[in-house]
Formats: sequence, C-alpha cells, structure tokens
Amino acid sequence: MDPLLPRRARSFSRRELLMQALARGGALALTPSLLSLLSGDLLAQQGGLGRTGAKQGAKRRLIMLWLEGGPSQLETFDPKPGTATGGPTKAIPTDVAGWSFAHHLPKLAARAESLAVIRSMTTREGSHARARELVQSGYVPNPTVSYPSLGSIVAHELGDLGHELPAFVQIDGAPLKSGYLGVDASPFVLQKAEGRIENLAYAGGIDRERLDHRSAMVEAIDDAFAKRGGTPAVDANRAQRTRARRLMDTRLLTAFDLSQERDSTRDAYGRGNFGQGVLLARRLIEHGVQAVQVVLNGWDTHENNFGRCAELCNELDPAFAALLDDLKKRQLLADTLVVCMGEFGRTPELARGGEGRNHWPNNWCVALAGGGIKGGQAYGATDPDGRTITDRPVQIADLFATLGATLRLDGTRTFHAGMRPIQLIDPEGRVLRELLT
Repeated sequence: MDPLLPRRARSFSRRELLMQALARGGALALTPSLLSLLSGDLLAQQGGLGRTGAKQGAKRRLIMLWLEGGPSQLETFDPKPGTATGGPTKAIPTDVAGWSFAHHLPKLAARAESLAVIRSMTTREGSHARARELVQSGYVPNPTVSYPSLGSIVAHELGDLGHELPAFVQIDGAPLKSGYLGVDASPFVLQKAEGRIENLAYAGGIDRERLDHRSAMVEAIDDAFAKRGGTPAVDANRAQRTRARRLMDTRLLTAFDLSQERDSTRDAYGRGNFGQGVLLARRLIEHGVQAVQVVLNGWDTHENNFGRCAELCNELDPAFAALLDDLKKRQLLADTLVVCMGEFGRTPELARGGEGRNHWPNNWCVALAGGGIKGGQAYGATDPDGRTITDRPVQIADLFATLGATLRLDGTRTFHAGMRPIQLIDPEGRVLRELLT
C-alpha cells in the first residue's frame, strides 16, 4: 500500500507494525548515557551547543516570583502614607537609608541591600491577558505571533534541553507559552509544590520493557504520519513523550521532594503553596533546572484591597526573604536572577467605597535581586500621590534588555515565527546600566 495515501486509506498490518517497532527497538536499547551523547552531538551541529545540550559558559539561572492579578505598588514597594491615595498602608524604613517599603514587607525591608526596585515601570496594557503576555514576553501582543515567555527564553538559550529534569518548571498558574521556541522550552507545570506528580509512575501492569515496545509502535505510526505532512505535530508529541520518559526514569525526582528539607527551613519560607513553591524553586535550580516560575494568585484587588494585600504580602514577604537568605548561604545568589513582578499595578485613586484599587499600568514596581543585579537601590520615582512618574520611566523593552544583559543572553538572535523574523529581545529596549554590577 502506498504510504502517501490519505490517512483513511492507509492501514498497518500487525506484521508491518511489529517490524517497524523492532527496527526502532535498536534505538530504544541504547543506554541513556549514549542517547544523551548522541542527542548532544546533534544539537551541537544544529545550534552551537555543547555535548550535553547546554550552551558553553552559561551559568545564570532565573527564579520568577509572579504576582498574578497586578499587585498594588502602594501596598508593596512604593507606599504613599498620609496622602489621599495612600490609604491605611504605612511605610517602614529599610536597611538602606532613605528608602521605605510598605509595612506588610518587614522581612524584605531588612534585606533591601540585596534588592533593586524599579518604581517607574510604565505600560499601556490594562487588560489582564494582554498585559500578562506583554510583561512575560517583552513584546506587545500580536495575534499573528506566539512569543515565548522569559522562562522559556532562559530554558532555550541557557538550559540543557536534554537534561533529565525540565529546563523550565512552573509552579501554579495557567501554563506559559514557549511560542516559536517549541515544546522543549515549554514549562513543566505543577499546580502544587508538594505531593505526588500525577501520571508519572509506571502503573497498571506496564513496566519499562512493555512501555518501550508501545513507544516503538507509536514511533512507527508517527513516522508514517510525518511523511504525509504531519511533522510539526509529530515533533511536538515526541518532545513531550521524551520529557515524560526522562522524568519517569530519572533519580533526580528527589529534587521535588520537600520532605528532605528541615522543618525550620520549610517554616521560614511559609507553609502555603507559594512559600513551599519558592523553596522548591531553590531545590530545582540546584538540580539543574534553569528557570522556575512560582505564581502567587489573588492580586486583582478591586475589592478589599488592603485586607487582601496584607494577606498576600504575608505569603510573599517570608518566602522572598528566605529565598534570598538561602541562595546567599548556598553561594547561588550571584548566579541566580530573582524577579518579582505582576502584569501591572493598581490605581492611586481608591474604588468601591475606598476599599479597592483598579488596574493601573501607568506606574508600577518590579523587584530584582541576585544574578548580576546591584542591590540597595530604587530606580525611578513617582510623585507624592503616586499618580505620575517623576524620574526615569522604564518600558517593558527596557526591562527585558536589562534582564537579557544580566542573564548574558544574546538578545540579537533572530528566530522565525512562520515566515516572520523576530529578534529574541525587542531591539527598542535600552539596558539600565545602573542596575547591573
């Protein structure tokens, strides 16, 4: 039968399927180390990668603390106490002279020397979906292009895509896009920081050998489908299956086991899903994961802004502070960039009877630490009421140019989304040199 016939006209005999599966069995019989070597050599031919698939000399990692919903700058890093816009939020001094945080962040205030806070971020996107895509990717949303998130960029450019653990792990939240960088750079998503990873163990009487045989049959079917024009879908499915099998077979799964940490350490981060997720992020980068994003939901405070911000900061403050302490103690902070931000800020004017704040992209904050960032400084400023930027406004392109510089990314690399060439980082951005060591 002609292998190029339409799908409904093409069928496999049992003998044919088994023969193709056996032909593929030779590859399955290779040792994991040899497979790793061969895949690394192939990557080296395709993109200048090293034997393991990692870029030579690449060191820096990323931990993103994503505050989903848009955190209020006035209740976090740019308080305006005693003003009509400030509400009941008080300011407390930090360990940097002349610099204050909201009183909800006492632990971070005591570690401000390790932080650089941009207080003059400004964008034009006031809807959650568009603002999230802009801030995560560095590009204004375009319906014809799927841009990768920063985590996927770091995974693709700096990570080892053939490593036993995923190069990018996301803890909580809706899955981020890897866009034109492909499935290998997409995040492995966990909704909970601790507990069993679902559907990962061998079960139902299926052992490694039997799964190998089934995989060989799937590969044979995929080959036929690819020859009929289905290569993109086949490549994506193969990448996902390969990642899943690596996770099923690796001994590095202990990286996900938080029970190996001391109770005092777990308590320091906070016992909620976010705090334990930040602790897990530290464990994962120690085991070879290049980028981790941990999501803290709930910052869309149209109602009860002050009460909800207090509760959310009670999760953010200890986790962020413990992460800084832990990374520094383990000598990982210098090579690990920590970014804390959401998609926009909240209005200076109070809403809902003085209890809420609405969306506000005009001016908001980003906190940075580690990974080549010069701590102990606030970049940019707003007026006494927090309505207007008075010093050094920062666009998203500027932020990404700066993050790219400290991560040592080649932001000028060009990729293609369909037929369209796209530079990895928006060339309109300027690097904020004052923030870098």
